[in-house]
Amino acid sequence: MTSVVELSEMMKNYTQKFSEHLARRDYDSAIPFGLQVLETLLKIANEEIVGALQDPDLVKVGKDILKNYENIVSYVKGSLNTLKYVSPIYAAGEKEQLVGLIASSVSELFNFVMGALLIVASIQGRQSPGEAFGVV
Repeated sequence: MTSVVELSEMMKNYTQKFSEHLARRDYDSAIPFGLQVLETLLKIANEEIVGALQDPDLVKVGKDILKNYENIVSYVKGSLNTLKYVSPIYAAGEKEQLVGLIASSVSELFNFVMGALLIVASIQGRQSPGEAFGVV
């Protein structure tokens, strides 16, 4: 399972590299990189959080939350494919909007995943005191 420390390090790396891409206005690099991080967070959320839930109602709620982010990934990928046929003058503005969507989605999903992992770590910590916040 992903530890809270691993997730935190991944987000530090993401923030640094994503910011570097944005500083250079290199949206063609920022978008795929942001999508990669978003997809990684989705995988962690699906497998390690929703997949660990026992209550069917909670599983449904978790899947509904994650479905929104999966739709965002599909939207961004579809938009990128469409932008191949748009004038570069117009594409730059659209890519800038996609970067904003990715950045906010990564931030939101990271907070969801981190909060859930902290709760799981806390619960597991009560069951086995030596593992609190170590590995989730």
